[in-house]
Amino acid sequence: MRAEIIVTGTEILSGRVGDSNSSFLAEELLQVGVETAFRTIVGDNEKDMEEAFRRAIERVNVILVSGGLGPTEDDITRKIIAKVVRRRLVLNEDALKAIKTKFSRRGREYPSANDRQALIPSGARVLPNFGGIAPGFFLEKEGVFVAALPGVPGEMRAMYQEALKKELEDRFGGRVFYAHKILRTCGMGESKMNQVIQDILKRENPAVGLTATEEGVDIHIRASEQRPDRSQALVERTEKAIREKLGDVIYGVQGQSLEEIVGALLKQRGLTLAIAESCTGGLVGARITNIAGSSEYFSRAAVVYSNTAKTEMLGVPREKIERYGAVSREVAASMAQGIRQSAQTALGLAVTGIAG
Repeated sequence: MRAEIIVTGTEILSGRVGDSNSSFLAEELLQVGVETAFRTIVGDNEKDMEEAFRRAIERVNVILVSGGLGPTEDDITRKIIAKVVRRRLVLNEDALKAIKTKFSRRGREYPSANDRQALIPSGARVLPNFGGIAPGFFLEKEGVFVAALPGVPGEMRAMYQEALKKELEDRFGGRVFYAHKILRTCGMGESKMNQVIQDILKRENPAVGLTATEEGVDIHIRASEQRPDRSQALVERTEKAIREKLGDVIYGVQGQSLEEIVGALLKQRGLTLAIAESCTGGLVGARITNIAGSSEYFSRAAVVYSNTAKTEMLGVPREKIERYGAVSREVAASMAQGIRQSAQTALGLAVTGIAG
């Protein structure tokens, strides 16, 4: 089963507002055995939205739409869906009653423009909004499942979890089971890694891909099988093969950060750490202390940007700086030794380089 997620809103298309809805829905769909093949962002333009919906109906089995269900003139999702699937928009009395009740409970005046939020394509089933006003809905058109959800992330997530997820599980669950794992790496560039594991990257199942991040390269492994245990076993075998090729380049899995793993290892081995930084200006120390409980292994940090600071605070010999330069292996080693001796820690870590 393949899905397309359509996110509507000119504010998202222009970049003024970020899109977190499609990422959430893509992850959730995998849990019910539906793979997201396309993500589309379209502005509040009738012609463009109609084109996006018609294209989606031709190429996927499931369409999830986020946004455009409110009471304003540019909230046209329900209108476009009704046009594409050739159904009339009808006033759903239950949805209208629920909308008016929410206004009454909040002690707010009820503008008549809110009636349009209760317009639902004929034959569609209403999805209640647990956190907001506008209801969602779902329907089927020639074997394609279409669901419309609010654009507000909190409302969308609640509606999906409390109402739509069960419907998707009943319809599509159990056909294919997906397993997904992320391996986090540091110290090897994307092109080099591609060369080292290229035979694994060429496999179709599991699908393995590389994503470059600020901290390193993430390796995504995703398997699909008819049974969940087979999917998981396939991921584990692939992970083992990748680890055999990359070794210690892999430092963590899923959402683990490098500083989290470093902290855990220091704590496990009973080691303490002090840091001396030049060009990074405290960045390394900030990352280390970003982990809860870092006081158990982290002692102090010194920012020694100038050559005088390196000499006065860490005891780096001035003649060594003059001979090798502040940006050198020799000076970095002296900085690490100086901070370790000053702090009386097991380890000293130093960074020196050229800013910019």
